[in-house]
Amino acid sequence: MMGPKDCFNPELLAGKLALVTGGGTGIGRATAFALARAGADLILAARQQPPLTETAAAINAETGRSVEVMPVDIRDLTTVSALAKQISDRWGQVDILVNNAGGQFPQAAADYSPNGWRTIIDLNLNGTWNMTQAIGKQMLNGQGGVICNITMTVGRGNPGIAHSGAARAGVGELTRSLSYEWGPKVRINCLGPGAIVTPGMESTYDDDVLADIGETPIPQPGTPEDIANGVVFLVSPAGRFITGETLMIDGGVSRYGSNQALKPSDFPHRRTLGPDWS
Repeated sequence: MMGPKDCFNPELLAGKLALVTGGGTGIGRATAFALARAGADLILAARQQPPLTETAAAINAETGRSVEVMPVDIRDLTTVSALAKQISDRWGQVDILVNNAGGQFPQAAADYSPNGWRTIIDLNLNGTWNMTQAIGKQMLNGQGGVICNITMTVGRGNPGIAHSGAARAGVGELTRSLSYEWGPKVRINCLGPGAIVTPGMESTYDDDVLADIGETPIPQPGTPEDIANGVVFLVSPAGRFITGETLMIDGGVSRYGSNQALKPSDFPHRRTLGPDWS
């Protein structure tokens, strides 16, 4: 079921230019739509161009907003620098950066390969930093701006995706530090999604894992629109006194219920100790 679409005044972000990484699918696509519905013009950036092109056309057809598509691999400083230069040459800066690009794969931590670990850290932590520094410098040297980092539920561990949890926790601490270094000219926050139904989620995680949220306060998965509405709130004037924070939109899973990304049977060491262990 699609989440609510019309939560905000259609002129809330009028005159603003927003850059969304990973903006062609899932949460990034929903966020791009939500920002456009609130009046922002857009730049969508990612490695894969076809989803961006389709999303851009759909947003323009629905809202009439200007939507540009630009290539970037957030792990590659060369492409990040090229993107930043294009923005500087054409617009000077963006007003809003949404660092949405990222990803992970579920696996027991004992089985991570060195390359698997580095890949996830490079994508979720280093890639986010690459974009934040490149675009943040433009904001600091220009008219200021707002940054929203899409992370995940952190603070109680993430069994099955420990690599991604470590990277996202790093983004949270980075965000808190930058909120002081860059404030008040640049506001920067994180948004931590819980279980959100997207094609990527459904193709990556076992059905039993996705179904195991019955003990959470809101016992159902969220939608990309739930996250998108949170982003619009944080980057809009409604969030003008919020910086260095992480807004959890997770149905309460960061406080209650199962948050593991693998089935219980994938953690065999947890069943090796009897009741008399010491």
